Amino acid sequence: MLLINESITYYTKYEPWLNLKIQEFNQLGYHQINKEDLWKYVVDLCWKRNVPAHYYQQISDIMKITPNHYLDYAAVEAQVYKVTSLDDMNFEGLF
Repeated sequence: MLLINESITYYTKYEPWLNLKIQEFNQLGYHQINKEDLWKYVVDLCWKRNVPAHYYQQISDIMKITPNHYLDYAAVEAQVYKVTSLDDMNFEGLF
């Protein structure tokens, strides 16, 4: 798993690719997904066990992500996230 400092370094390195993927998601109508969310998906799920050795493999991992892959991940994250009350939840994106 990537450490926090490594994750930030990687984020800046892959930001153009994340932007490209977010543009693709926006064209498909998924406007609520941002590059930080997508990066969290890459670090927490795609590269959880190991980061591919080569740059082109890492880019390929990012470019293979579909909205369904991300939304499945987000649904699981929402189910395991502990919220003590409704006051702690952010409902702005729902309206």
